[in-house]
Amino acid sequence: MDAPRADPQPLPGQLHSAATDGSGQLQADIAAALRSSIVLPPYDEVLRLIDTLKGHLGPLIEQAKEHVEDHHPGEVAWYREHAQIDSAQLQLRAGPGNGLVSAARRLQTLARSVQQLHRQVHHEEGV
Repeated sequence: MDAPRADPQPLPGQLHSAATDGSGQLQADIAAALRSSIVLPPYDEVLRLIDTLKGHLGPLIEQAKEHVEDHHPGEVAWYREHAQIDSAQLQLRAGPGNGLVSAARRLQTLARSVQQLHRQVHHEEGV
């Protein structure tokens, strides 16, 4: 018998790729990934959220690469943004881990990376 979930989870089909999403969907996907719960979500749901966030992260990395050119080498912002891009690229390549607990932690790390890169790219918009 399955234990009840502590938090409602998005239903299949509620998550979309970054190509068709606005900022609102990205924020909803991040919130779903960072939702703290006593009971972990099912493994397939964690994997689906990881794939969804990777779908957001790829385009954000490309946007961040264009955005970083606004700064000059030697500026603190240039180094900081390059470090964030490098970290995001590592997150994009990393797998989910060996089990549910490691996949859930991986999901949260990935969500924070997406959130941070989104803020970096869209900071001037106040997002």
